[in-house]
Amino acid sequence: MKSDQDLAQLQVEISKLSSTIDQLQSGQGPVNPPLQLCQCPVSQCSTQCSTPPGCSPFVPDYNIPLLAPGGGNTNPTMLQNLGPLAGLIGTWVSQRNNGFNVMPLPQATAPNGFILKNHFYYEVVTFSAIQGKVTNRGGLDEQDSYTLFYEQRVFFSDGVQANTLVHAENGAWLNMIKAPQGQGPLDTQPNIPSPPAPNPIPPQDPALEIVKQVSVPHGTSILANGHQRTFDGAPAIPNVNTLPIDAPPAFAAPYGTDIPSNPNINPNIVLQDALTALGHQGVHVVRTHELSVDTGNHGNASNVPFLKQHIEVTQFANTLWLEELSNGHLMLQYSQNISLKFPQPDGKSYIFPHITANTLTKVQ
Repeated sequence: MKSDQDLAQLQVEISKLSSTIDQLQSGQGPVNPPLQLCQCPVSQCSTQCSTPPGCSPFVPDYNIPLLAPGGGNTNPTMLQNLGPLAGLIGTWVSQRNNGFNVMPLPQATAPNGFILKNHFYYEVVTFSAIQGKVTNRGGLDEQDSYTLFYEQRVFFSDGVQANTLVHAENGAWLNMIKAPQGQGPLDTQPNIPSPPAPNPIPPQDPALEIVKQVSVPHGTSILANGHQRTFDGAPAIPNVNTLPIDAPPAFAAPYGTDIPSNPNINPNIVLQDALTALGHQGVHVVRTHELSVDTGNHGNASNVPFLKQHIEVTQFANTLWLEELSNGHLMLQYSQNISLKFPQPDGKSYIFPHITANTLTKVQ
């Protein structure tokens, strides 16, 4: 049985909660009291610590965002270690009809068990650097990950669903660097000193130095490894082909004529056309930074059971071209190929390429 004092205190708390709810329902929102001096987070002492006003009651200070303010860490060392990823920091947008998506979908009542929902799209992507490196200790040496988090939102360009969200995802791009295994404040007595680092330290495999991690709310997670290279001039955007792999000829009918100028066959045509249009404006690509990753390169794609049964992601490949233009601006182009496995009523399965391509410009 609670004491009268406890019941009185409980009634006070209920009154405070009711007042807050009333404010929320009225649209005013809760009124924050003046910020008090922080209490010690370790001892949970009841007296106020000597910390100045405005501090966080936690250690470390949770008021410092995980993502550096403004979408990028300004520390020169961090930017240098991000390598080619540093140029991505910021917000990128595409024009309304710049992107094209070849989207095969299983449909039991359709001929050959699938339909196409191909469409033009536009998108917004934001890349932000985290504040520090992430360390993978190896015992003798370490692998340091310098990381960008990203968020992507994709919208239909036209039709009855124009301007509605069609896709969203988040994830990370990692630049991997080998380094001596560090000593830190956790190495307290009694400790085991780190052994001398190998001399020289085994170099980072250049075929695995770039990593993309993807979290898609369909219930798919992707880990893709790859490489980067920088070269003068514009990239030679390759043609791709979206026809189902090793499928009967009848499967090709919904795609139209099998020629590179047909975006239903070669979505990369929108990238090639964007580079051509750039030249017509008297602008050219001075230098290109290419990032290319693939789950087939020691990676993986994981799907929830429903997707594994009906539309399994078996492979993911993504190439980004970050282009420095002669007018001083940056342009970002990408082509992404997701291999989808559709089972057929006769028990056979075929791989359907789900390819998207778009051109974006940096707005902040």
